[in-house]
Amino acid sequence: MKPAHATRGFTLVEALVVIALLGIVAVATIPVLRSPAPAKLDAAATEVGNVLRFVVSETSRSGTYLFVDASIDGRLRVFNSNAAGAQLGNAADPLTKGALQVDASAPPWSGDINMSASFLQGGNAYKQLLVGPGAQLVVFDGGASRGAMQSGSGITVSLGGASATVGLETTGRVTLP
Repeated sequence: MKPAHATRGFTLVEALVVIALLGIVAVATIPVLRSPAPAKLDAAATEVGNVLRFVVSETSRSGTYLFVDASIDGRLRVFNSNAAGAQLGNAADPLTKGALQVDASAPPWSGDINMSASFLQGGNAYKQLLVGPGAQLVVFDGGASRGAMQSGSGITVSLGGASATVGLETTGRVTLP
């Protein structure tokens, strides 16, 4: 005799197929969730490159001096200056009219991005640079001139284990990764 009302459930094979499909979907979505990291790193490197390009072009165009200060890791600030390297107030961002800076602790980076400058002179890396007319690039340390910047200088932008270096050549040419 058969029962009048038989209950039917899922077989073990059906349950395993569903679990396998969920696993495949999960594996496929993990790279999608992580994909903004390289884009964020590229955007930060581009922003740093744009600031350096602006500094070099503005000093050549106007015949003035600008002082690039990256002595605080994660923060790149630009000041109006003179030939002696004095900081004479914030340089203005041409778009926002505010202070010209890249701050990795503020939006859109919110602390995910790290920046570290390496302006080379005499085999040492420094974090301050005076840029003058005609691509004059003079390395500074704590307000003291250390001499002309050497090749291999730049700012490294990193996110997690990935990094990108925005290069600054002795001619004033800025290179992106």
